[in-house]
Amino acid sequence: MTDRNTPRGLGFLPDEPYSEPRRYWRKVNLMRVLSQANGNPPVLKQLLQFLLFIVYPAWVFYVAVCAVCFFAAWVLFWPMRRYQAKHHPEEAAQAQARRLA
Repeated sequence: MTDRNTPRGLGFLPDEPYSEPRRYWRKVNLMRVLSQANGNPPVLKQLLQFLLFIVYPAWVFYVAVCAVCFFAAWVLFWPMRRYQAKHHPEEAAQAQARRLA
C-alpha cells in the first residue's frame, strides 16, 4: 500500500491510466493546494499558505460542483458518444486519442 502523499499515491506518474475521478481528487488534495505557495520567501510563503488554507473549503465545494456537472453532462451525452462510436469508429478513435494525449 502506498502513502497518499507520495507521487504514486497521488497518481502523478505517467504509467497510470487516465482517470477523470482521480483528476478531480487530485485537485482537492490539501498538500497540492498548499504547495502553490512554494518558491516564495518564507514569510510570504506562510501568509500564502494561510490564505490558501482559509479558502480551501470553498475550493473543495467548487471542485465538487464542477465534478457533478461534468459527470451529469457525461451521462447526458452518452447516447451521442455511443452513436458516434458505432457509426464513425475512426473519428471516435481519433477524438479519444486527442483527449488522452
